[in-house]
Amino acid sequence: MVRLILFLFMTLSISLNLGCFNNSGKAPQDSSQIIGEVELYTFSPNDQYFLSDARPFPLPHNTLLRDALDSLGRDLSKNYFSKTYTDKVTDIHFEILRIAKIATPSRPLRIAVVNMVDKDKDAMRYFFQGSAWGQTTFYMLVATFMQPHLSPPFLDGLVLLYNGKILPELDHISLTGIVTPRSALHVAKRAIHGTKRRAVISNQDLAKLRKLKFWPKDI
Repeated sequence: MVRLILFLFMTLSISLNLGCFNNSGKAPQDSSQIIGEVELYTFSPNDQYFLSDARPFPLPHNTLLRDALDSLGRDLSKNYFSKTYTDKVTDIHFEILRIAKIATPSRPLRIAVVNMVDKDKDAMRYFFQGSAWGQTTFYMLVATFMQPHLSPPFLDGLVLLYNGKILPELDHISLTGIVTPRSALHVAKRAIHGTKRRAVISNQDLAKLRKLKFWPKDI
């Protein structure tokens, strides 16, 4: 009888330590699916450099990767795909279908499958047409979703579907298969560094104006 009581006591203690009686009813979150402290950016199209005006896109550090991608997709829809190359307001938007995690000895790799929903096929008529517009759209998509300036990048791979299907072959750009962050690394970094450099120069000019008493001190 004493042995039975001791056995039950030990079993209960182990169960409590392992969290089998967790009242929250939620499984612990996978840390690789939480974005952590990262500097995310959104961009504006640029006729010469493809991307410019890199703007910080702050999100809470405990945001899930899927939710962060969804927020970045909504920003793309609103500020780029809405009507950049057309007077028509489009209904292009994005669905985060899946995020796959591949274990490696150094860290897990993250590959997202994103569906670009474009029922009226406005992207094919406007955003993927021509060399300049097509390349700008490519960099807007890859830089925004993958955030290649980060180390490691936000995503290690991006599979972009178009209305639920693999994108057809496009002139000047390739979005077929798995896109890697390296393809937009240089363009994204140039936009971010350029924005920061202009901000520093603006602050220096403002300091000079204040020193010369040409500018109010409270600005």
